[in-house]
Amino acid sequence: MNRWLLWTASSVLAFSAVGCVDRQAQTESKATEKIVNNPVKSVTVQTAATDNVTEDVEVTGDVTASDDTTIGSKQTNRVTSVFVKDGDVVSKGQLLATLDDTSAQAQLKQAQAQVSTALANMASARASLAQAMKNYAVGPHRSSVQVSLARAQVSGSQHNLDKVIHGARPEERKQALANLDSAKANLDLQKKQLERIKTLVDQGALSGQSLDQQRATYDQAAAQVKSAQEAVNMNQNGSRQEDIDSAKSQYQQAVEGLRNAEDQKKLDPLLKDQVDAANAQVESARAQLDSARAQIQIANQTIADTRVYAPFAGRVSGRPIQVGTVAGNSTPIVRIVGGAGVYFNGQIPSSNIDKVHPGMAVKVRVDGSSGKVYTGTIVGVNPLADSVGRLFSVRVQFNGSIQGLQPGMFARGTVAIRTISNTVVVSSQAVQTRGDDKYVMVIEGNKARKVKVTTGLTKGEWVQVTGVTAGQKVVVEGQEDLVEGATVNVKGTTTALKTNPDGVSEAQG
Repeated sequence: MNRWLLWTASSVLAFSAVGCVDRQAQTESKATEKIVNNPVKSVTVQTAATDNVTEDVEVTGDVTASDDTTIGSKQTNRVTSVFVKDGDVVSKGQLLATLDDTSAQAQLKQAQAQVSTALANMASARASLAQAMKNYAVGPHRSSVQVSLARAQVSGSQHNLDKVIHGARPEERKQALANLDSAKANLDLQKKQLERIKTLVDQGALSGQSLDQQRATYDQAAAQVKSAQEAVNMNQNGSRQEDIDSAKSQYQQAVEGLRNAEDQKKLDPLLKDQVDAANAQVESARAQLDSARAQIQIANQTIADTRVYAPFAGRVSGRPIQVGTVAGNSTPIVRIVGGAGVYFNGQIPSSNIDKVHPGMAVKVRVDGSSGKVYTGTIVGVNPLADSVGRLFSVRVQFNGSIQGLQPGMFARGTVAIRTISNTVVVSSQAVQTRGDDKYVMVIEGNKARKVKVTTGLTKGEWVQVTGVTAGQKVVVEGQEDLVEGATVNVKGTTTALKTNPDGVSEAQG
């Protein structure tokens, strides 16, 4: 046997000496030489197993927040208070900072005073309108009555003037004489009555009070006689000049009064104009009131603008503005980054864009999260690529808890675009390449057999193969110089495969 081996080795050496360039033969001769020197090869094997293998597309990008805003100042003013600092968690509507509102408070008080004045003007204008409407309703009737009364006064004063100038009529003179006779007769009667009562009083039949009463009655009768005598004398002698002048003056006054009443009657149409003017005053007062109330709203809004509130819940990012700083329009006060709208904004090469679509699941690993795997779903794919690198944006919405995620973190996502179930996989170390062929060394008994394979999907250290069945022992260590039919000594066997929660096939430990 040893002689045969020596002869074979000598033949190989001789063939090499003549300059043959068959490299495969050279390799095999070297392997044969090793077999001659060490006929038993120690190897480590692994049992081919079945597993589910996926084809993945990697997505890289950043954790982004849909709620990320820098709150600015709406006015130019001095910052008086800041209630948060970098990293603070804030709730929606929380007061973050305040600005000086002294000027705004003064504007508010001025506007409130203007409202009070406008309300007073409105009340006065409404009272004037009510009076104008009343005058419009009763004025024409009143002016007509005034004209009628003035005409009656003119007629009465005219009659009195005629009487004073022309004297009394015969009938009036007769009446005056009759009144005088009656008064004299009554005076005689009262004189006799006075004498009788005086006698009775002297005799003690009546009291002195009765005498006093009768004397008063007698005196009254005497006054009536005198008045009646003067009336008779006036009718006989005519009116005095001063009476005539007085009557003329009364007549002229009555005529002037009638003229004024008629002129006032002519002004009745103007009462409607007074109503319109009063209405205009009311509208003007209402406009002033609306303007003053608007100034109150403006002042209140100015005061409100001195209070800076959180528009949504989140966390303060960066150092807020300092107290005492004069903030101008749009000056940044506080930056708030929300947590509810955190998502993964990744990018994918154009070569893989046709393989992903909304609804596909994504496993995301974030730098700084201690290897934690987050799950998400593709909710949007940008149909337009950027001009640099031809990368397409993919938006991934996180599912479940997002604890530990912060906007700005770098993240890597894995999208399973294809899964092959129950396929044979082996360690990639077991696969050898010779030209265009790939093969593995399978151990049957204690002999090595070369088996040609076709590889498919890979996942980490594992590769999908066809040509090998599950359960076969494949060499993973020591196969480099192993040849067909070589005797082997299996020095170790690696463990079988399992699938981790991410769907990655790996060795069980």
